[in-house]
Amino acid sequence: MNKNTNSEEDKPINIYSKTSIIRTNNLNDNFNARLRKIISGYNDDFNPLDLGNPSDILLSCGIPNLPIQMSVQRLVDKKLQTNHPFRLVSVTHMPDFLANPIAIFQSKTSASCKVILTEMEDKEINIVVPIEMNRMIGKSFVNSVRSIYPKDNIKDVLQWICEFGLLEYCEKNKILNWLDKQQSNSADVIKLIKDSTKIINNF
Repeated sequence: MNKNTNSEEDKPINIYSKTSIIRTNNLNDNFNARLRKIISGYNDDFNPLDLGNPSDILLSCGIPNLPIQMSVQRLVDKKLQTNHPFRLVSVTHMPDFLANPIAIFQSKTSASCKVILTEMEDKEINIVVPIEMNRMIGKSFVNSVRSIYPKDNIKDVLQWICEFGLLEYCEKNKILNWLDKQQSNSADVIKLIKDSTKIINNF
């Protein structure tokens, strides 16, 4: 295979600046090892990426106790998407960040999907991970990662909270910190930030 050289992928990222405590367990280690091979351009393992079973937090929002998986091709395709490109190194320790999210939303468009707002960031924009529950892959049912991208349109997330009532879980300190970081010149968005903050404080 030809090595895929990409200077953006080689730039270091300070994963320990996140507020989550990273668990250096086998699941994260195995995921990170496979991620490094994908980044290097020498990946020869196209089995689904294992993200573990749902944490208690995810289970409490109705995500079934089935393996969470993501296809290698989907990860690479999403990384290259024109509207939401991101560096693959930004998803280092993804199993841990999924297990300890900022917030979980019911999908606005699909009853079988949950949308996870994570502390993973690319260029200071938080990454969201939509997961389709109970999807048949091969001969097994899994929770399948259907997409992954930096959510740069904060208005959508704010509307999920205060207009559509889609918020199912939040870690209050994390999401309030996320709200504090959001900036906009739009009066509508500023109002949504204020309204969302009130809802979170009473959640």
